[in-house]
Formats: sequence, C-alpha cells, structure tokens
Amino acid sequence: MNDQVCHCGWTKRTTYHGLRVHQGMKGCTPKGMRIPQSEQPRFSHKPSYNEPQIKIEEPFEDHFKSSVFETPHRSRLTTELEDSRARRVLDFSIGGQQAKQEKLKAHLQQQIHIREHKMAEVRSSVTDCKASLDAEWLEVNNFFSDIIKVVEDARQKALQPLEERRRKVKRDTQDLLQKLQREIDVLKKAIDETNKNPDLEASLLTGLNDSNWKNVHVDTSLSFGTLRATTSTMMKQIHKELDKLSPIEFKRIPTFAVDVKLDPTTAHQRLEISDNGKKVKDSGNMSTDPDSLLRFDVFGSVLGFNRLSSGRAYWEVEVRNKPGWDLGVARRDANRKGKLSLNPDNGYWVVVHYEDQKYAALTTPPVSLSVKRKPRKVGVFVDYEEGLVSFYDVTSQSHIYSFTECSFGGEILPYFSPHLKQNEKNSNPLIISAVQKQQ
Repeated sequence: MNDQVCHCGWTKRTTYHGLRVHQGMKGCTPKGMRIPQSEQPRFSHKPSYNEPQIKIEEPFEDHFKSSVFETPHRSRLTTELEDSRARRVLDFSIGGQQAKQEKLKAHLQQQIHIREHKMAEVRSSVTDCKASLDAEWLEVNNFFSDIIKVVEDARQKALQPLEERRRKVKRDTQDLLQKLQREIDVLKKAIDETNKNPDLEASLLTGLNDSNWKNVHVDTSLSFGTLRATTSTMMKQIHKELDKLSPIEFKRIPTFAVDVKLDPTTAHQRLEISDNGKKVKDSGNMSTDPDSLLRFDVFGSVLGFNRLSSGRAYWEVEVRNKPGWDLGVARRDANRKGKLSLNPDNGYWVVVHYEDQKYAALTTPPVSLSVKRKPRKVGVFVDYEEGLVSFYDVTSQSHIYSFTECSFGGEILPYFSPHLKQNEKNSNPLIISAVQKQQ
C-alpha cells in the first residue's frame, strides 16, 4: 500500500487513500510524475474485508465526477443524494428557464403592442390627412371651377357680338351678291335682246343705274368697346373669386409660423423696443445708444433677428389704432441710411399704410391698394424659393397684396416701421403676436 499523495491526470482529483494499481489508470502520476513500472507495488494477496475493493473497469463519466472511487456501501446513498440534488437543480433550472421565457414573451408581446398601437395611430393619421386633403381638393377645385366659369362667361360674352357680326356680314354679303347677280342677269339678257333687235329701246335698261353701286359695301367694322367692358367686368369678378382663396391659404400658412423678435441694434434711435423684442413704438426722444451702420437714421424702422434664406415663414403683427405703419421684408445688405426709396430694386418688399385710410404696395411705381376695412392684425408670409411675399388681413382672412417673382439675392429680414408719431398721434406700438392655428 502506498502512502504518497496521488494527483490523477484523468479525473483532475487528488486522493490520500491507499493506492493500488488500476489497469485503467496506469498512467496516473504522483504529483504529476509518472510512476516507473519497477516502482509500482505488487500485491499477491486478495483484498480483505476491511479493505475497499476496487473494481477494475474502464473509466466512465461518473468516475470523473467523484472525488474518490466510490465504495459499494456508500454508492447507493451518494447516488440518491446526488439524484435528489440533481432533481432540485433541474427543477430550479427549469423554473428559471420558464421565468426567463415568460419574461421574454412578455417583452415581445409588449413590442407587438407598441407596433400595433403605432399602426393604428398611422392609420388614424392617414385617415384624417386624407379627409383634410379631400376637403381641400374640393375647395381648390371649386375655386378654379368658379374662375373658369367667370372666364368662360366672359369669353362667350366677348365672342357673342363677333359671332353676330360674322352672321350679319355673311347674310349681307349673300344678299348683296344675289342682288348683283340678278342685275347681271338682266344686263346679259338685255345684251341678247339688243343683238336680236337693234332698234330695242333703251327703256329696257330702266332701273339699272351704275352710280348706285359706288358707295355700296359690306359693313366689316369691329367694336372693341364691348370687349374692353367685358374684360373689365371679368377681372372684377375674378378678384371677387380670389377672395375665396384666402380661407384656403389660411389653413396652410400658420404651419410656417416663426418666432420673430426685433433687433434693437438696427432700430432708429427714437424707437423704443420692449424687453421681449415683440413691441416697437416711437418714444418721442432720441436714445443714447450709439449710431452704427446697422441702424436706420432717417426712417423710423427696425429689422427682425430672423434671417430667411430658404423655406417658408409666417408672422403676424397687431396694427390696431395706428394711422400709419410699414411691414414687409428687407434684404440684409440693403441700405439703411438716409432717405430711402423702399422698393424691390433697393432690397425692400413693403406694404405701407399712411394718412389713416390709404394703403400702397411700394413697387416701382407704387401701387395703390383697395382695402375694404382697416386691418387690426396683418399677416406676412414669405416663400423664399417661390419668390413670394404676401400680406393678409388676419381678422377678415382676406388677401391684401402679394409681391411675386421676387429675386431676393441673399438673406432677408422681417421689416417694421411704426412710423414716427406726430402731435401725439400714432403712439401705439406695433406688436408681434403669437400665430393662432386654424381649425
């Protein structure tokens, strides 16, 4: 019996029990060293009852899991304990796996619910969008149908006298030609009679007078007076129909609202800007702020901070109880010094209200505007790519004027002028107000 410690290279276990030669483990080495064949103990006697019997067999997995080779009297108990422990471990493992699976399924179900909710949301949004598009399509189609009808009615009215004149000319021509042909036939007949009877009296030619045809002609003159009148009436009706377009536009343009604030560094020195940058009025006194190239020095004007170089923008300004104001946009590099000529050629696209009742678009030359009622709030809409600057009476939802085909040529800024007050008149401020979304 060998007392030395054996470290088994197969099972990776260390034992202190008595060692014997095991035919299946002859390669076992003490402490990692191979035991020479000559040093391996030999036993000639049979094992006693007090000595554990070792069954010589090929190593199995069960041997590898055991710290020592099991003896017969503890094999069943150990096996039962290990089986019980294995069952508990298995039960715990199965329970943990089931919990993990349930958690995973709950997570996946939640993801399904999120996506189903999003699908319902998308369908609802598309349905609402389609309904809005259908309604707007109908409005736009009806608008242009009305315009087409106005134009068609004007066309028919303008063409009607021409058609009547065409029929009259044709009728008069036929009558005249028939009359001439009858007289030609009479003359030819007279010639034949003269050939037959040279003594025929000239009285046969009675009723034929050459001078009667000198001033005879078909009236082919055209009247343009009717055409002008019809065109003028048509344009009035078209402008009336165009007013119906404004409510359609007012459903769109509020979505392009921007938060406009006034830039004090550009303001004339008499202008007073509120702390929130939303109000401007004439203070009546020159401020101590230093002058600069950025400031307007003659015109009581101020620009907004917002730089527009693409896309669309919309803002609204309260103008109530003011006998005069300017609103619009200005090119960033436009001149601000001296007496300015506000027009597109100089980088200004502006509508002006003056003398309490008059309105004009500052084009070249200025265009007088017909405004039915005095606006309390004016909306300014800019479409940079389209080259469009439009002005609206927000309260009545009516169109005031549009600059079209604008060539901005760079950044543009909101432009405001409350006009300098005179004799304490026009002291109310211009107020940039929040845009209310249309329902």
